[in-house]
Amino acid sequence: MADPIVDIAPDQIFIGAEEPSAQVHDVESKGAVAEESDKSYIRYNAIGTALGFLVNGYMYQVGTLLLTLYVDAYYTVYASTFLQSALSTSVLYGVLFGLLSFGFIADIIGRKAGLIACSCIVILGSILSTAANGKTTDGMFWMIIVGRAVVGLGMGGEYTCNVPNIVEDSEEVSTKTRGRRVSLLVMLMEVIGNNTPTLIQLILIAAACRHVYITSSSSTGVSLPNCRPQVVWRISYGLGLIPCIIVLFLRVRMRDSKMYRKDENLRRKSYDLLDLFVIFRHFIPRMIGTIFMWFLIDWINYSQGTFGGVILSSVIGASLFKTAWISLAQGVVLTLGPVAAALVVDRLGRRKTEVLGWAWLASTQLITAGVYLMLAKHAVGYVIWTTFVFIFQYFVFIPVYLVPAEVYPTRVRATLYGWSSALGKVGGIVGTTVFPYMWSALSPDGNESGHSGLLGLRKIQWIYAGIEYFGLILALLFVPEYSNVSLRGEENRFLAMRARYAARFAKSLGAQPAPAASFESIQIGHYSWWSLLYLRLFRSREEYAAALEQYAQMLLARSYITKVEQLEQYAAAPVYYNDRTLFSNLIRRIRLGAEGAREYNRLSELMGEESMENPAFGEQQAKIVLSADGGSSDEKVSKEATDTTTDNSMTF
Repeated sequence: MADPIVDIAPDQIFIGAEEPSAQVHDVESKGAVAEESDKSYIRYNAIGTALGFLVNGYMYQVGTLLLTLYVDAYYTVYASTFLQSALSTSVLYGVLFGLLSFGFIADIIGRKAGLIACSCIVILGSILSTAANGKTTDGMFWMIIVGRAVVGLGMGGEYTCNVPNIVEDSEEVSTKTRGRRVSLLVMLMEVIGNNTPTLIQLILIAAACRHVYITSSSSTGVSLPNCRPQVVWRISYGLGLIPCIIVLFLRVRMRDSKMYRKDENLRRKSYDLLDLFVIFRHFIPRMIGTIFMWFLIDWINYSQGTFGGVILSSVIGASLFKTAWISLAQGVVLTLGPVAAALVVDRLGRRKTEVLGWAWLASTQLITAGVYLMLAKHAVGYVIWTTFVFIFQYFVFIPVYLVPAEVYPTRVRATLYGWSSALGKVGGIVGTTVFPYMWSALSPDGNESGHSGLLGLRKIQWIYAGIEYFGLILALLFVPEYSNVSLRGEENRFLAMRARYAARFAKSLGAQPAPAASFESIQIGHYSWWSLLYLRLFRSREEYAAALEQYAQMLLARSYITKVEQLEQYAAAPVYYNDRTLFSNLIRRIRLGAEGAREYNRLSELMGEESMENPAFGEQQAKIVLSADGGSSDEKVSKEATDTTTDNSMTF
């Protein structure tokens, strides 16, 4: 049964009653009228997102079967584990840097601008891969590696620009079905994209390399009979250009989400140290959940996926053509996975869905390890069992994709989504890099073929089962639950925390709110964190102190604290913040008791609704004052807030 929708703080109350805030409200009201008259951008955003992830899925999977072909057709690749790893990880390295760089671009410059740049980069990388050449075979493959890395750079940006944007759009459509809508537009389309190159390569292999076996290169070298490998890989890379160009034209009609545009007006397209302070003060548990879950699942998925064709050929001795057929059949069946997970992720919840996925993967991995040698003797049984197991990986993947785009505020959503996914991709890079070495090291005689190779693969299954049980524990403790929770509530809680910390910092320096005449210029600010650092290291103490006071004034202006009375009240107000992870709630229950923890969580949901003009503000403040008789739950809750937030001086 679905929980009722929780809107933690439905109204933005942090804006004062001074003239600058009235101007902001006037701009927002005009924007709201225009927004209501034109909602077609949500449809274009949905189409652009779906096709963008179709392309991403294609680009990810296009190299999997080609790696098997390279190993088979080019002795240079067959004899070099390093070259195999470079071919398999080049896209991931590009994705890693794309996630880190485009997260910042999407938050500061805009989602749409980032998406257009991503499409152009993917097109460039695809051209380089298709046209790869060199004086030697090694040189040709290194050009392919560079081209694939460029493709990955654009693909990484696709995640950080697109997923936050579609999550914010889905909030406008329906909070109740936000998870399902995002899952179908992102994960399902990416899985369909994964199957597309396999279908194309099946046709190409049938024409160019039908009777090539995985072991033939060791005896025949580069010039294989009945195989023209360049036909297969050049056309595979080249056909990816067609949907890329279509997506680029669609991107022109897309638009930044309404939530992003609203926040953009408030923050002046920049970060400040207050954002970082709140993130590191309150978001660490959920960052563990968003980063390490992605790291572990990418380790497992990319290593098994990238070398899936090689493993399949090694286990059941299939030809390249038959391997393509089996991969396609598996891919079609696996499409059921994201559909099933999308249907339950809102009803069951993010955390429970992911825990179910990890429990299934870990348990079935143990079974696989136990019967691996027997499965290897029954090709059909091996294919059916592994397909059945992998369907449930999407019960992990969908929450892993969703949660980082929901739990962080709009102004840093793409950046922290990028960091979560980037550090996750490190898991994919590590997994695909070490997999061939693990396989070789764990095989009794160091040979990856024959019975020795099967024994090595079996030992890897035991290791992966342990990794998946570890993922299960982390998911249970650190994945926050945001099903049926309005993103606007999280926005207002974040802004309420900013106002409190800005007021405390300003009060500690003796800074006052900006006068109305200079409000806008002070809000833009004259100092950044690096200029403060420069003054601290190389200028006089007086210059640094003056700059710090101006910086505090800027933080007050960006929090719309325009009166001394507001500053005093926000500075005195404690911070109640429930990050919605089981770990934090358990710690809170230990420190405060069950009753105190419930009261803390209740006050956390209310935080952000109060304002100086709101009569309820005084009543809420009264609830957090220490009671006359000690030992009450109110006192414990207040002490918790005091202990964790009123040691408040932000030192720079």
